[in-house]
Amino acid sequence: MDSDITAIWADALLIVYLACTAVLLLVGRSRVPASAIALHLALLGAIAIAAFAPVVPRWLRRWAPLLALLFLYAELPVLLRAAGQLQLLDAVVSGWDQALFGTQPAVAWAQAWPSRVLSEVLHGAYLSYYGIIVVIPALLYRRGRLRDFDEALFVLMLTFVACFTWYLFFPVAGPRYFPQARTAPDGVIRGVVLRILEARSSRGTAFPSSHVAVATTQSVLAIRYFGRKGLPVAGLTVGLAAGAVYGGFHYAIDALVGAALGLVIALMALRVMRTR
Repeated sequence: MDSDITAIWADALLIVYLACTAVLLLVGRSRVPASAIALHLALLGAIAIAAFAPVVPRWLRRWAPLLALLFLYAELPVLLRAAGQLQLLDAVVSGWDQALFGTQPAVAWAQAWPSRVLSEVLHGAYLSYYGIIVVIPALLYRRGRLRDFDEALFVLMLTFVACFTWYLFFPVAGPRYFPQARTAPDGVIRGVVLRILEARSSRGTAFPSSHVAVATTQSVLAIRYFGRKGLPVAGLTVGLAAGAVYGGFHYAIDALVGAALGLVIALMALRVMRTR
């Protein structure tokens, strides 16, 4: 598989996603501000230029999809409105939690173990997500393993795109929007997590948990490329998933399905790419 071809896989995936969602913005059920459409089309054009224009530096071509993630996540509420998904499906998902666990773990776990130390540790693991996103690509790029970098970035972006697409059809807010789930003990790290979520979180993106899905994907990649040295990423992923539920940010089923999704995407995508 030619490394130059592999280098544009993540860009090509993002171009397809942006083109499809551009159609949704233009002909969706709800009116979308012209500024939102303009920004979306500008990003689509920028990614296309980064992928195919020969004057664009190779480093920018490779990193462009990851740099676009902040916009893609922030845009999700606009896409949900355009898709006409104004009714959140929390009652359905919380019902699954009740049927599977006999309780609501997003409420019950923090009530059963009201430890500030435990809360801070689990919220710290949850916060590690932002480092987990970039650590594998950054290490591969720094070590000059560009083919592995391109492969890892494609798998990572495929996980994000799968989650973002799912939210358009099945939006769930998550328990953190309901007072009964705010039972975890307060602390410095929890306060940081809450401020980040209040500033950056998109309502309707709880099921499946993209945090857990992406962290699981990165765990598979870390072990694949670095062997035992990648196990700390897997350990943080377990803590992240537990913290997502303990902190009341996700239903337990969000984390379970997110982990399954991340695992399946990583294994299948890697197999396909290696076969190619």
